Amino acid sequence: MPANITGNSVMMVSYEWMLENIEKNPESISSKMIMFHGEKIFRVCIKNQKKNQPIVILLVVNLNTIGMKVREVRYGKQDSETRQKMREKEVWNKIKNGKSLQFFTADLTEMVVGKCTFVFSIWMEGSVSSYAYHLSDRLVKHQLWDACLKNQCWTDVEIVCQDKTFAAHKAILAARSPVLAEEFACQQPERNGPPQIHVDDVDPAIVEEFLYFLYTGESKTPFLAKEQLMKLAERYQITTLVNLCRSALRKIDAQQIMSCIASLNPEATALHSECINSPPCILTWPDKETEIFYDPTASTFQCCWEFAINTAALSPNVVIEYQYNKLFSPHLTGKMLYSNSIEKPWIHLICMDHGSLGFEVTEVLYSTDFRKWIKMKPKKEDKVGLFLFMAQTADSFYERQSISFCIKMRNTIENYHYEIMDTLWITELWQAAVNQHCTDVDVFIGNNKVMEAHKVVLATRSPVMNALLCKTSGTEKPNVTFDSSTDPAILEHFLKFIYTGCLGISAANRQLVQLSEMYQVDTLRKIGEIAVRQSPSDVDHLTDFLVANF
Repeated sequence: MPANITGNSVMMVSYEWMLENIEKNPESISSKMIMFHGEKIFRVCIKNQKKNQPIVILLVVNLNTIGMKVREVRYGKQDSETRQKMREKEVWNKIKNGKSLQFFTADLTEMVVGKCTFVFSIWMEGSVSSYAYHLSDRLVKHQLWDACLKNQCWTDVEIVCQDKTFAAHKAILAARSPVLAEEFACQQPERNGPPQIHVDDVDPAIVEEFLYFLYTGESKTPFLAKEQLMKLAERYQITTLVNLCRSALRKIDAQQIMSCIASLNPEATALHSECINSPPCILTWPDKETEIFYDPTASTFQCCWEFAINTAALSPNVVIEYQYNKLFSPHLTGKMLYSNSIEKPWIHLICMDHGSLGFEVTEVLYSTDFRKWIKMKPKKEDKVGLFLFMAQTADSFYERQSISFCIKMRNTIENYHYEIMDTLWITELWQAAVNQHCTDVDVFIGNNKVMEAHKVVLATRSPVMNALLCKTSGTEKPNVTFDSSTDPAILEHFLKFIYTGCLGISAANRQLVQLSEMYQVDTLRKIGEIAVRQSPSDVDHLTDFLVANF
């Protein structure tokens, strides 16, 4: 049996810093502030020190105001096949308010002159642990929020703020807020319209942002440093939003910056007066603001292969799982020197039928020490849908070894991609269905009731179920009945995708595909169509390709 390896996907953005005509050897070269999500967040600079080794620096300021922080930075020159990991300076004991400032450095081998382009790969994550990077159907969020905005799908509660009234759904609010769940449980039925919740101490725009977070698990606007939003989050016990706002409201100030500078360079304060009389030569390049753009269709999958050096390492007996599919296979080729060493081996990573998952691999890098990352060379065989990435190591391998892979991907299915979101959003609404909280529809397989659900979720996600539910009278509890041949486990995965937009099994399951087609769950149908239409690889072409490359 082959050994299985799993990994995790991370959010990464790139920035190219193009320098030209650097001829006067300035002591410092700096960009202007770099925009990200409409805020001034990043700045890069080079200290062209004559006495000491030159260094490159990446500054990150107030990224926490938009709910994120930098996890890792790698850099390299544009024409280089390698990327080096930058060091994060430990200055947080000097800064009491948390990671409102991050500081990454790396040593350069020579002073920068002439023309040069640096490429920075910036890995980001949520500023709090429950705000994380997930693959999901983006339509579930749009459809639920649209039902709220348009007062559709049986809205049954109103949020009144000053002169504005927001129609909403008890099921969603109760699943997300224990305070609202308790309030709804104690409410008496209203005779004249739906019950109302009055919120008078914040602006209506803040209430709308709050509701958007409850419905989607994401921020309506990137900027989270809002006292009123935190007030609502605390009042209704939305844990992730509370922590995000608290983090966002921590900003760096001038005194903290001086503390950071002093911790990095103890002589900086003493030299301050000298700099006023004789300022250093600082070149700003480019002399304009630039911006880092986030591509939601791009993601990066990272995993680590650990193994003992023996003949087994030379056989493709390892698979790497991605989204519940055995998709990648790494192995080595090379000359065994002894029973536990290989002379400068070639590393191979096979990617098979990646199109069946709705994404394409754009680049693969590997590392043996997590500090230096080397780009692998791709070879593609369209006839068998196979990608092969290869690289020869500069060193021999001895005894035990680990190789990390950084696999860059691009999703090709509309509305199905990664985003940073509230992890609790993924579980809370589904758990409300499982625990039968505020449920208002029964789900049957044949004559057997298997669970309860919420009309608002089923109706917004499936036009077929919406039509069925709209036919029921207001006095009887509606039901949705699936064919008696339906596998209960597959139905659970289907309904969980409707609720969360996340898949828990391979998209190639034929009954799952049939359900998505029958009930017109658009994104799941697209994923399934791609997965099942992949024809088996032509054996002759596959073996020809492997023989030619090993």
